[in-house]
Amino acid sequence: MSLIRLVPSFESYPGLSADEQSWQIAKEYGLCNGWRVNFAIDQSGSSFGETGSSSDVSSKLDRLVLGKIRSLADVIVTSGSTARSEKYKSSKHAPIAIFTQTGELDAVPAIQGTQYFTPLVLTPNSERARVEEALSDVDATILDYEAQGSVSSETWPRSIAATLQHEGFQSPVLESGLTTLRAFFSAGVIDELCLTVTQSSTQGLSARDLSLEHLSELFGDLSDFELVQLFSVESSSFSRWVRAGVADL
Repeated sequence: MSLIRLVPSFESYPGLSADEQSWQIAKEYGLCNGWRVNFAIDQSGSSFGETGSSSDVSSKLDRLVLGKIRSLADVIVTSGSTARSEKYKSSKHAPIAIFTQTGELDAVPAIQGTQYFTPLVLTPNSERARVEEALSDVDATILDYEAQGSVSSETWPRSIAATLQHEGFQSPVLESGLTTLRAFFSAGVIDELCLTVTQSSTQGLSARDLSLEHLSELFGDLSDFELVQLFSVESSSFSRWVRAGVADL
């Protein structure tokens, strides 16, 4: 089926292959001079299925768009939990940065073997010695960050963002589970959300899927975000949401 752009204006792109559709979406999303989230859910709002993996709710086009979004980032950030469950591999587009309190990353391919980039491991400064010991046999750059207060506080996402900024990264893309995403949104770190909704409706797009009320139930308060791009193809939608006041590049 044809790729259709609905926002900011209507346009149809007939005859494009899935890869060409993904390039068109990514081209209009453009660069993000700040933190971008890439996330996929199904019509029910679930981000994983029976296997516990995001691949359960993904699609071929969604995976192609993910690759293009990664190519627009200068670092790919994720949690140790997500890296383990998704079996993260090294990306040819940008280095992988994994934040962890334990260093338990033996099952993560991105930490083992040949890499496109040396992986980054971020850990609270109080846990650095333990993480260094756990990863003593792998080639990884370990960075520590200030961690004050409880895990549920807003300080640690800001500290991770500050650490990566100090390393020169300007356009991170965050790929993680909802609990982590809520913490980063709540901390005010996230500037953009790129959201895929698969199987959004057998009859077309569902208004509920793209309402700020529904998205705020998933990610926390998004009242200061606005929809700037929306694409539809088959029963899936691809949308880009930008925090008010952030330049739309």
